[in-house]
Amino acid sequence: MPAAVQPLLTSVPCRYLLKRHALERAGKTAVIDGLTGEAITYGELHLRVARMAGWLASHGIGPGDRVACLALNGKAYTEFILALSWIGAVLVPLNIRHAAPELRFIIEDAGARACFSCSQMAPLAEAALAGNATVDLKVLHGATRAGWIDFNALVASTNPVREMEPSVSGESLSMLLYTSGTTGRPKGCMIPQRTWTGYAVNMAACFGMGETDVYLAFLPYFHVAGLGTALSQLILGGTIVTVPLADPKLFYRLIAEHRVSIMFLVPGISAAFIADESRAATDTSSLKVFISGAGVEKLDLVEAVEAQLGARYYGIYGQTEAGGKVTWADSGMLRDDPTTYGRVMPFYDYMLADDDDHDVPTGSIGELCVRSSTVMLGYWNHPAATAETLKNDWHHTGDLFVRLANGQVKMVDRKKYLIKTGGENVYPQEVEQVLLRHDAVADAAVIGIPDERWGEAVMAFVVLKSGRELTRAAIADWVGAHIAGYKKPRYVEFVAALPRNASGKILKSELATRPVDG
Repeated sequence: MPAAVQPLLTSVPCRYLLKRHALERAGKTAVIDGLTGEAITYGELHLRVARMAGWLASHGIGPGDRVACLALNGKAYTEFILALSWIGAVLVPLNIRHAAPELRFIIEDAGARACFSCSQMAPLAEAALAGNATVDLKVLHGATRAGWIDFNALVASTNPVREMEPSVSGESLSMLLYTSGTTGRPKGCMIPQRTWTGYAVNMAACFGMGETDVYLAFLPYFHVAGLGTALSQLILGGTIVTVPLADPKLFYRLIAEHRVSIMFLVPGISAAFIADESRAATDTSSLKVFISGAGVEKLDLVEAVEAQLGARYYGIYGQTEAGGKVTWADSGMLRDDPTTYGRVMPFYDYMLADDDDHDVPTGSIGELCVRSSTVMLGYWNHPAATAETLKNDWHHTGDLFVRLANGQVKMVDRKKYLIKTGGENVYPQEVEQVLLRHDAVADAAVIGIPDERWGEAVMAFVVLKSGRELTRAAIADWVGAHIAGYKKPRYVEFVAALPRNASGKILKSELATRPVDG
């Protein structure tokens, strides 16, 4: 492929495809703010992004400069992200649930030169920026605050319209997305601009996403799935409706009002959405795709989505370092086997590797390793961790899988979560899946805890459905009736809810700090 053509095909779509959409579908709605109802067409979006890019460039922000963003999903935030990519600046999205010291670490580690925030997050942003010496430009949307520049100044009609930065290619750094840091200090995953086009191609291939779709952009932009799915819809010429927080009633109103066709919720939110009373009074006939987790949701949720919403349910598995979704399973696969993770998405090369990076045979457990245009460039300022993860030309996910005879794959567990008890290996996810099959269990998590005799013991945290009761012995007996006896929980703790991060993943490191009540 000629060098002059390659960047065009691999660069992030908000640089090349946004301009194309402005030519081909200028009057089509691109973004709708779910709270304010404000909408913008592709033609208007292209012009505003180019003016915003011109303003940023005139204030010293250029290729490679990191810009921290602490904001709720919204039209303005979406525009700002597109403007950063337009000039080759690097987005550093911050988790709105983090405390100021956690945010301060990320801002300083990234060496951010500027910050964008919204009115709701501004107090937290200021606390995180206290004492910072690198951020000298602060932009605020939705309010006036001393020391901050009004977002509206960036899109003023007097601003110069800037052409795309020609030096930026698909290999250029697009985003520093920090891992959740559940096992220590978070590391910045260096996501290149090529990631988003690869993400969009998989969305189109596996879920049929296209220009006629309307995506409810609830998942936060500080999550690779949140930003990746929203950008995919814009890449493909469709419409996104931004939603800032988890609010099932608002979800239902926006579905009916804007004829939403694609939703993506995470475990812990999806069940509450289905159960909300607003569902019965809402026209959900526009919904065609409902995405949530694979191998972790109960089958009754799959059935409820399809029977009560009329949408097709898909379960996915993904990872920040891999650049988004990696596997997908449709409802048919999940009915046949609720624990399946389905198939690896078509635009990934993959293997299940042993410790020597050799592909293991079907039926054997190996670490999932992938190659794709979506995979990160490495960890920011962590060359040793980068070399360990991106070795032998493969990205090593750290997740153990098994390939089934039907070609589907199933996650066994994270390598780091393996429990060794009495010389036997116990994979917590296998025990969790058994627990979730009990009709009284709403949620469950399993960890290993130190044990003087056996090395480690199995401990289960169980959330019961409302009005149901179970004893610890009944829990252990249920597990023992379905899998080997050594996998039965020796300790069971009944809890009201499990701690989860923004992507719905259970914070097992937090569970491990809780006292054991025998």
